[in-house]
Amino acid sequence: MNDKYLTQQRGTKEIAVSLCLCVLASIVCAAQTPRAPAGVRAVWVRPLMGVNRATRSDEAQSKAHIRAELERLQRAGFNTIYVESIFHGYSMYPSAVLPQRPLNFECGAEWDVLQTYLDEGKRLNLSIQAWLHIFFMWHTGQGAWQSSPLLSKHPDWLALDKNGSPLVESEAEGASREFKKIFVSPSNPQVREFLARAVKELVTKYPTLAGVQLDYIRYPLHWSEAPFDYNPDTLKRFQDATKLDAAKLSAKDTPNEWLRWQEWKTKQVTDTVKVLAEVIRAANPKLIISAAVFPGFAENLKVKMQDSQNWAKQGYLDALLPMAYSRDYAKVEAWCQEFRAGIPPSVRVYPALYVGHFYDANAKTLDMRYLAMPGKLKMDGVGLFAAQLVTDDLAAKLKW
Repeated sequence: MNDKYLTQQRGTKEIAVSLCLCVLASIVCAAQTPRAPAGVRAVWVRPLMGVNRATRSDEAQSKAHIRAELERLQRAGFNTIYVESIFHGYSMYPSAVLPQRPLNFECGAEWDVLQTYLDEGKRLNLSIQAWLHIFFMWHTGQGAWQSSPLLSKHPDWLALDKNGSPLVESEAEGASREFKKIFVSPSNPQVREFLARAVKELVTKYPTLAGVQLDYIRYPLHWSEAPFDYNPDTLKRFQDATKLDAAKLSAKDTPNEWLRWQEWKTKQVTDTVKVLAEVIRAANPKLIISAAVFPGFAENLKVKMQDSQNWAKQGYLDALLPMAYSRDYAKVEAWCQEFRAGIPPSVRVYPALYVGHFYDANAKTLDMRYLAMPGKLKMDGVGLFAAQLVTDDLAAKLKW
């Protein structure tokens, strides 16, 4: 062979080797790229969060913000938006049942925020679903519970701990744990009737909603020294049903009777889920009914009385989002594996992941295992909490 032929052969081999290396690199990169299932790619949105008061007070500026926000989320690949529509005892739309949340508490600016999300969502082909806080009705970051337009009229609705306080110390927030949540009692029939009216109004008034998500559909987190629902009316209802005085029961001294108390409270939450599901389906059977719940079935039943397995088996819901919030990836995957195995296949499961647990906005680093996990476990989608944490850098890194 002459030198010219050998040179051509070496060139051909070098090109082939280079092509092989490029293909191999592409395969490796693809394997490392976070992939969620092809189904639901959801994100939670609190309307106008972080927007200054001047903008919130101006309807045109606020609507422009919402438009830009949804366009950004769509470009990031999200197809489902959970819009916070009822929270802290307010609605984000004109309501005959709930007080409407002022966008600027100083001047009381009000307009139909939810309708704007629906209009813009339709334009962008996004599934807009109403995210509702069910039993969590106030936050002391807004003032004492007596400042609540709703609770000031219905103090008898409050869920009280054994000491008679409505302050949920076990879920305190803030740098010094100074902010407390306030819940209404799941066992109060008036509360259930009120919630049914609020949900019926919502789904009737907004027929273009794609779904309704139930959040805080549970008791406050129970500490052994501060369990909840010791409102006098609740104690009477339990005593009428069981002949037991819940105020005298304890997990240590009367374990069997204590279990009956816990099971009775669990049933109050489940009955509310059933009622709300019936209301929604009667008004619009096409709506997707979902709930954001906690993983870890046994522990969740014990400390929050949230029986999501039973809700799924009874067919009350179409989808469940286990809030797998942890920086420990092994724990997150274990939670999600248990959850999917414990829920009937007819009910869709989308793990809910907190963005700050897998993405560092300062270092711009991403733990790709979290976003790959739903596909790995053959889940039906994924939800990210929350929209304000989805930076442009993270949006560019998401590969759906």
